[in-house]
Amino acid sequence: MKLNIAVCDDYKEYGEIVTEIIKMVASNNNIDCNISTYNSGANLVQAFKENEFDIIFLDMEMPELNGIQTGLLIREISKDPVIFYLTSHKEYAYESYKVKARNYLLKPVSASVIEKNLLECIEDKKEDVMFLDVKDVKGVKHRIPVNEITHILRKKEDRKVHIYRLDKEEVIIVQTLESIEKELTYRDCIVRASKSCLINMDNVRTIIKNTIYFSNEEREVASRRCLSELINKFKLKKLAVRA
Repeated sequence: MKLNIAVCDDYKEYGEIVTEIIKMVASNNNIDCNISTYNSGANLVQAFKENEFDIIFLDMEMPELNGIQTGLLIREISKDPVIFYLTSHKEYAYESYKVKARNYLLKPVSASVIEKNLLECIEDKKEDVMFLDVKDVKGVKHRIPVNEITHILRKKEDRKVHIYRLDKEEVIIVQTLESIEKELTYRDCIVRASKSCLINMDNVRTIIKNTIYFSNEEREVASRRCLSELINKFKLKKLAVRA
């Protein structure tokens, strides 16, 4: 899941400081994101019309369009982005409710505050993203519920990536296995079983020797390199279910 994040502050230097903090937090926590910085509400709104952002760090006090006006214009376009207000004054907190902001962060905002709020926000977003959107070899789009996937296999025979589901339906796609793995990094249940295979641990019934048995009785073989870690994760998952 790649996030589009925007930072908007009329004081250019401060906007750059916040951007650098977010980059550091993203790097430290393996967050895949694009970060764009703006120094006016009008520029942010125009950019949002062209490419919606998932998360916005928005200065409250700006000339021309202030933070509230900017936030309301963004809300006219979409209710989806998470907005964090950056402000030097606590009294603006009430006004931020008009925009349904997630939180307001007092300036000068620390790296630990940004990290805490950003990670909590991302965790919430993980719960919302439950589908894998792919295009098959014929160009047909598929929206596949992640919890219905048993495994994703790159076959030697055709060098294509095959997605297998609990109902035993098979979708052959044009994307690479690596791109799918990157897209599903937010799902702890998706793990490597071999160089050419990803599995959904939630749909594994058992693992015997190096063979993975899925709950729909399909099976796949794990590589020696991945087997030990795979078994450990499977055991931990079983313990978590029992608890």
